Amino acid sequence: MAVLSPITGSTNTSHVLDIHTDQLCAQYLQETKVDVRRFFLDRPTIQLYACNDTGYRFYYPDGIWGDGKFYEELEANNSWYYARNRWEHHEGLKRIQPTDKVLEIGCGDGVFLHMMREKGVKDLTALELNEKAAAQLQQAGFDVRRQFIQEFAYNHDGEFDVVCFFQVLEHIHDIKSFMQAALRALKPGGRMIIAVPYNNPYLYRHDVYHTLNLPPHHAGLWDKAAFKALPEFFPMTLSYLDVQLLKEYKPWYAVQLAHYRKTNPVKAALMRLIPSPIYKLILAGRKEAGRNILVEYRKN
Repeated sequence: MAVLSPITGSTNTSHVLDIHTDQLCAQYLQETKVDVRRFFLDRPTIQLYACNDTGYRFYYPDGIWGDGKFYEELEANNSWYYARNRWEHHEGLKRIQPTDKVLEIGCGDGVFLHMMREKGVKDLTALELNEKAAAQLQQAGFDVRRQFIQEFAYNHDGEFDVVCFFQVLEHIHDIKSFMQAALRALKPGGRMIIAVPYNNPYLYRHDVYHTLNLPPHHAGLWDKAAFKALPEFFPMTLSYLDVQLLKEYKPWYAVQLAHYRKTNPVKAALMRLIPSPIYKLILAGRKEAGRNILVEYRKN
């Protein structure tokens, strides 16, 4: 059976690797205290595929994505899940003006909504499927709807100056309908601001089993090449792209060392001989190793 690209709908895809679900489930339970076995019943493996037209990599098959219960448990068991003071929020806020009419998709507990309100942005609407988070934000005076963007955009065609979504797109399997709906809600010339984990650096390139980068949490893996290819399939133009600077030297060292121990023991031994301050000097200012990527498109 042909595997279709979630972006293009084309069969121009290729198999990358298999993921063993027993290891995946064990890691989720140990690291997040969430039991995800119900998503993989009778599936000893799941697959990672690549869209050959864009370079976007996605997990397969469908139906292994987190539901409301999964995200409620993830938030309840892990206080760090909705992080504050995120790089992508600060960078995204620079690209929004107080006079903009803004739609945020997947606003979570409202960190960015509060940041926009503090900047003076008054015309704010948000979509959030988490019932508890949506109710709390509504009580705080925000216009938050519990709707999918595909449903919302149908009645709000060409209404917004900015549509933004932070750490959302990596959770979406049907990229095509999601992007089409987000664009539909934008005015001509309106801006779409997106931030996702950047899947080119050491952390995800060498650590295939990085727990929260796997289903049911993530549906796909984004990098610069995939974002640069999107305008070939949607009526928009890439106007901005930036990658977060690397600041996490200890995780970089641990992942890199583990990788070399498996693939090149000589390099691993040499790496252990070099003091960590030297690595900090080498890595300082490197954007290719940062955790997140931010892009902006303009609707044609």
